[in-house]
Amino acid sequence: MTLKDKLAGLPAKPGVYRFLNKEGSLLYIGKAKNLKNRVKSYFNKSAGLTPVKSQMVARIKKMEYTVVSNETEALLLEASLIKKYQPPYNIILKDDKSWLYIMITKDDFPQVVAIRQTDRKFTEGRKYFGPYTSSSSVRQTLKLLRKIFPYFTAKGPMVELGTKTGSPYHLGRYLAGRKISKTKWLEEIKLIASFLAGQSGLVTKELKEKMKQASAKKDFEKAAVIRNQLTAVEKIIVSQKVISTENDNDDYLGTCLKNSQAVITLLKVRQGKLLDQLNFHLKNLQNLNPEEILEQFLEKYYQQTEDRPERIYLPLKLESEFKTFMPQQGNRQKLIKLAEENAQAYLANSLASFEKERSKADRGLAELIKVLKLKKVPERIEAYDISNIQGRQATGSLAVITKGKIDKSQYRLFRIKTVKQANDPAMMAEVINRRFKNNWLKPDLILIDGGLTQLNAASRSLPHQIPIIGLAKKNEDIYLPSQAVPIRLPKFSPALQLLQTARDEAHRFAVGYHRKLRNKDIIQA
Repeated sequence: MTLKDKLAGLPAKPGVYRFLNKEGSLLYIGKAKNLKNRVKSYFNKSAGLTPVKSQMVARIKKMEYTVVSNETEALLLEASLIKKYQPPYNIILKDDKSWLYIMITKDDFPQVVAIRQTDRKFTEGRKYFGPYTSSSSVRQTLKLLRKIFPYFTAKGPMVELGTKTGSPYHLGRYLAGRKISKTKWLEEIKLIASFLAGQSGLVTKELKEKMKQASAKKDFEKAAVIRNQLTAVEKIIVSQKVISTENDNDDYLGTCLKNSQAVITLLKVRQGKLLDQLNFHLKNLQNLNPEEILEQFLEKYYQQTEDRPERIYLPLKLESEFKTFMPQQGNRQKLIKLAEENAQAYLANSLASFEKERSKADRGLAELIKVLKLKKVPERIEAYDISNIQGRQATGSLAVITKGKIDKSQYRLFRIKTVKQANDPAMMAEVINRRFKNNWLKPDLILIDGGLTQLNAASRSLPHQIPIIGLAKKNEDIYLPSQAVPIRLPKFSPALQLLQTARDEAHRFAVGYHRKLRNKDIIQA
């Protein structure tokens, strides 16, 4: 089917589309709530594409698509495919899977919890705040909330009473030993939601009214609790830098680009106060100009946040579906400059950290050549591990270190098929056999988690002459097939630390898969 035919047959449904060149290589992955309208818009003469997108469209010779149920599914599938294939015309938001959200559940007694991007459930009734790029800031926020507002999480220390829906829950020191009704609970949750949304003025107004009512009823104990809440909130308000007297709700973005990496710093202003600073590390930018980078960032970030600003201020002029502006002077331009300065500092620190890690990895690889008498640099190290309980739900894992760095895109899992009893060496042999039946990249070094027994079992299964070693955890001894006496390296040896990283990754991956299968077994039982 030709590209023209495919365009004509596109459904008017949500989905993910993929553009490919004449060789069949991916150029770009996108999502749409209406595939027919979105994909055809690239090929309209009046599309008004950026120079970069015009260049991309000229290279498109094939198109594929996947229909999904809704926009949320399209968003998640698009993110997954971009991470996996890294097309040249897509930016990659580094670590966006590890972003955190604060979620208020939809239970009868709602809870306030932190969740990862990958755990986010798009369920009606739940409220989300974020994303937050710093896990420490989320922990600090939740800790602060617990001090100000009486609520608990499912795993929190405050649950002492209450087993049935509608029953009172005891909140310990947060309410001086009092019990809380469902109505009161929901009132507190409402205040927490307002606080997280940056509506601190609304929170103080509500607390003052509640304190006034409690005092009028001569409930001085309750009034004292509310007074303490009010004091804590007001301290936070004072610590926030006032940007505007107009109660603006705006975002200010600054960028710093270097080589094929960039950082975008977002300053979040809510109710005229500087509420938060977020730093986003981007990569895979070699084919994109600054306008295209910002355009893709806006689309990706604002589809993953519940906190949409009234206006978005940028360091350059951009035609966008969002309400964007480029300030020329005054405080708004100063905030853009401030965001840019923060982006420059963040990227400089990130690159310095990367260079340090790169240097350590290079030293580790060089030391491995010397210690193991290798003929070349082990650019691809494959580490293997087995996980099982008395032979049940046995799994094997393959973790990969490429040029000294963890390479999760190359990880593989194996469910043991032929070995039914607890026999780790036989299981390892099965995994090695199955691995080399696949036409995957050839490793320069194979690492087995274990001593001579596991190593010899794996060695006998190798179809090629590939250097192979074992790393026994007890004394961190390195075993070679031809040597009975192991090699023992110093604790801070870069080579040993590189091998430990590979071994620990394989172990973590195998155990995670084993637990998943075991839990599935328990549920089905």
